[in-house]
Amino acid sequence: MDQLEMKKIAAQAALQFVKPEMIVGVGSGSTVNCFIEALGSMKDEIKGAVAASKNSEELLKNMVLKYLAQMM
Repeated sequence: MDQLEMKKIAAQAALQFVKPEMIVGVGSGSTVNCFIEALGSMKDEIKGAVAASKNSEELLKNMVLKYLAQMM
């Protein structure tokens, strides 16, 4: 199992903590990128997301997630 596969497994595991109607805050980095991709499967269940970086913001928007704001 390579590093990317492990990050994807971690991202999938983190989804168990995301509940319907939540606003999800995401950080930045390669593991967070995997989480944002996984979060796309819940885009119709969550209220939206906020990002800690421009890169995370762009990924959220590309996943057609309701993007609320960038955290400062």
